[in-house]
Amino acid sequence: MNTYNPYEAPKADVTTPVADEPGIEKVAGAQKLIIYSILAYFVAVAIKAALGPIGFLVLLVALCMGVIGTWRLCTGLGYSMVVRVILMVLMFVPLVSLIVLLVLNAKATGKLRAAGYTVGLLGASR
Repeated sequence: MNTYNPYEAPKADVTTPVADEPGIEKVAGAQKLIIYSILAYFVAVAIKAALGPIGFLVLLVALCMGVIGTWRLCTGLGYSMVVRVILMVLMFVPLVSLIVLLVLNAKATGKLRAAGYTVGLLGASR
């Protein structure tokens, strides 16, 4: 006789722990910094349109956050030194830097979700 019950709930291994990779915490922190940098870029554009030169200071803060976040994220993802330097140079090109930040954010989101993190609008959480 067959012991299979078609009405039984499927069995899943829900006790699987979150993957604990060595650089994953660095990726999570760098992703938050990159997200804040992207938001600061948009705030800087709005402030520059409304108030003028004060927006330039916010843009410099966003650039600094983007450069630091890019370096940390590239280190956490294990990119080579050549790729890191190229991305650092691209961070100083106005519109390209925003595209680089968005692409890096997408790569970090994929890596964090694969490691078992929940990724929201303002970053990752376990």
